[in-house]
Amino acid sequence: MICLVDERISEKCERSLLKRGFHVIKMPRSKKLGDAVASHPDMLLFYHGGRLITSSEYCESFPYIFSDIRERSKTSLTFTDDTQEPVYPKDAVFNALCIGEYIFFKEDTVSEAIKDYALDNAITSVPVNQGYPACTALVFGNSAITSDSGMARALSKVGINVTVISNGDISLPPYEYGFIGGASGVLGNTVYFLGNPDSHRDGKKIRSAIEGAGYRICALSDEPLTDLGRIIFIE
Repeated sequence: MICLVDERISEKCERSLLKRGFHVIKMPRSKKLGDAVASHPDMLLFYHGGRLITSSEYCESFPYIFSDIRERSKTSLTFTDDTQEPVYPKDAVFNALCIGEYIFFKEDTVSEAIKDYALDNAITSVPVNQGYPACTALVFGNSAITSDSGMARALSKVGINVTVISNGDISLPPYEYGFIGGASGVLGNTVYFLGNPDSHRDGKKIRSAIEGAGYRICALSDEPLTDLGRIIFIE
């Protein structure tokens, strides 16, 4: 099992993933993105249902990353002509969020390849104003946790059980705070956290939502939660 992570993952979190048998691939920084998110997996690529979509430009810069993915999985790789830039919205072309039969994205921002993927796989597109839906929401089963009110409304409208938490307590330097979607990853019935969810002021609420939905929590370290652009698991 592969897990894609920001190259700046803490030693404790990386060691924890390795001990659990994961093949950790640390994503290199893209010169096309702002430093804070330059190696965030959810900014560099989109992955769902065995399909990975990213830019040809990024692949050409780091071909060994995608050779490793191809050799260790049955992932279908799609490379696009999208060009990213450090300034929003050109940085968010691969940032989309899938949950169940729905995919959430900012319609005038996201890559056409992601729209095509949704259409080809009968996934219902839900346009949102939030350009970073994959960062802002943690989704598991038919449930989600977010601090973004707009995403909470959009998720609720399609029947997702949403738990709203407070902003803050998730590190993303130099910004004031990061987001819970970027500080976590889901595989099977386990939600993995980049740090300890109990460090969040709404830690009890987070635990209750996850465990109440029948999922387990794995804190990869005792450090504060850190937004590193999600952990993306690839079988």
